Amino acid sequence: MSRGLTPADSAASLREAFDRSFALAPVLPAAGGVNLLTIRIGAEPYAIRLADIRGLHVDRRILALPSPMPELLGVTNFRGQIVPVYQLAALLGKASGAGGTPRWMVLVQGSAPLALAFEAFESHVRVGAGEWIAAADAAGRGRSREGVRIASGVVPVLDIGALAAQIEARAAHPSPGQQP
Repeated sequence: MSRGLTPADSAASLREAFDRSFALAPVLPAAGGVNLLTIRIGAEPYAIRLADIRGLHVDRRILALPSPMPELLGVTNFRGQIVPVYQLAALLGKASGAGGTPRWMVLVQGSAPLALAFEAFESHVRVGAGEWIAAADAAGRGRSREGVRIASGVVPVLDIGALAAQIEARAAHPSPGQQP
């Protein structure tokens, strides 16, 4: 006659399996993978390396300021630090899709505080080395651009460091028509 498990036996086996799970080494993600955020600027998808940012935020209040840089939306407060917020669509030479202030922003990883605002956050993805695509700059200036293959297709990866350097250079050396 076969004996079925009693509730006490079942609970004991579950407890044992639970305890044993802590003795096992954790399963780590595959080496060489890169974490990305996928976003939208208007109808166009883009990706941002997670390592290039300190945080993703939604619906932050932005205090508008007059500026010679049309990309500057204003400033916001992050833990007591005043941070300039730039419209990512304008920095990329794109028309803003929503027509108003973008809802989402990333706080850029770097020495100078800086936030970039955009219309829509889509997802977090982890991609392997085989999913990266390098392409020459369309203007033929010798700079390479990166793209990544994800489930929805090929998405350009934004160079956040280059965008931050562009902002810093323009702020340090305004063009003749701009007020410093």
